[in-house]
Amino acid sequence: MTRNSLRREIYLLLSEAFKQPTAAFVAEQPAIARFLEQSLQELNYPLPRKLYEDWPALLPDLSTATAAYRQSFVFPVHSRVLPVESVYRRWTSDASAEVPFAAEKGLLLSDHALHMKDLYEAFGISLPAEYESMPDHLCLELEFAALLLEHQETEKFALFLTEHLDWLEDLVAEAEQKEIPDYYLQLIKLTAQFLAQELRRR
Repeated sequence: MTRNSLRREIYLLLSEAFKQPTAAFVAEQPAIARFLEQSLQELNYPLPRKLYEDWPALLPDLSTATAAYRQSFVFPVHSRVLPVESVYRRWTSDASAEVPFAAEKGLLLSDHALHMKDLYEAFGISLPAEYESMPDHLCLELEFAALLLEHQETEKFALFLTEHLDWLEDLVAEAEQKEIPDYYLQLIKLTAQFLAQELRRR
């Protein structure tokens, strides 16, 4: 497998991990941990094994996985996190915007979300109904990065990383502060560190 193919597979794997868990995904955790160890070594990305080696034990069955997913990303609202770019960005950078919340963070459908919609349309991609209000959900952005790698869009990929995937440290900080379940906390940290390596080596 080429270096770019490995990277693409990691993007797709991480994207899947941020979606509602399935029985098939839970069953694949031992294979996923082995794949990550081998792939990250081959890429020479020095990410700690502790961020993924316990995944099979942390997600032993679908019931446990579903409960951890809900607690991390759905409910209760006060202790969840939303892995959505807009939440961690200013709502708009348009100086002429007259809405009172223009400079605020924590809102959906920011300028970055609208830009993601434009990118999907340019590539002929239909947005899944459940993500209509979150076109900049991390799982979709990771999938889009994988698509750019697949099509060898090197310049567009490098630009996409800097424009849309440089906000994960803020997500890590909130996930730590809210003490979300270990599997998803480790997933967020792993994704942030993987993207940091990608940004350095783009």
